[in-house]
Amino acid sequence: MKALKSNNTTEDKKSKSIGIKSNDHIYENSKTVLPVHPAWLRSAVDQYPQSRTEQLQELVPSERGVNKSYEDDSHSAEEAIVRISPAINIRRKNEGIFSFSDLDKKLLKSLLYSGGTSSSLTLSRKLEIPYSTIWRRRKRLENQFLEKSCSLRLDRLGWRMADLLVSTHKGRSSIVGKEMLDLSSITMVRRTIGEHTIDLHAEIVFKNNKELSNAIEWIKSIEGVKEVVWTEPVETVGRNTSIQNEIIDNHN
Repeated sequence: MKALKSNNTTEDKKSKSIGIKSNDHIYENSKTVLPVHPAWLRSAVDQYPQSRTEQLQELVPSERGVNKSYEDDSHSAEEAIVRISPAINIRRKNEGIFSFSDLDKKLLKSLLYSGGTSSSLTLSRKLEIPYSTIWRRRKRLENQFLEKSCSLRLDRLGWRMADLLVSTHKGRSSIVGKEMLDLSSITMVRRTIGEHTIDLHAEIVFKNNKELSNAIEWIKSIEGVKEVVWTEPVETVGRNTSIQNEIIDNHN
């Protein structure tokens, strides 16, 4: 989208004749007028280049105080766009409008490769992009597209972890799952589809086989449980991030 500047031209006179204020913004191929602060609009267009003017206009009523913020010089354009990003992204998500710029793709790949541990300063130097731009884009990408987690290295503390595959009946999978979480050693329970005999997938931590055996027997005693199977990882063979890079590269 390209903003048309107004310099007392015929278009400017035409704009005045239909009641458009000097700080309104008109875009080519659109009849929509956006009565918003220029700095806000520049940031919005920069972050959401695929959005139509009409889509950006929907954000204005939900953020009426944004213009006053600029007048008071209390917030930057970047800060304001971060505040309203959730509203934009909900609309874009509902409409299936998610797009990555070349910088977004480079950032995502770098963050995935480092496991999210690279600092913004390091990324700024590596990609030769200003720090403020890296920080702003990174914050948006991490909030929307990346999952970060922090967990104990159980093996170093003398603990082990196993996966529990639980079969249920009588339509009690959700009830069984919630009851399993009463056991403190169960760290996560998910409902699953696919293998018809498996309804729940859980993770459990334990110190020895006796603790694991006791936990499994307790789970089997829950009403609605038919069978419990467990598996324990013993070695990480490797990781393959090529599919993630392919997804990023092929996403427009």
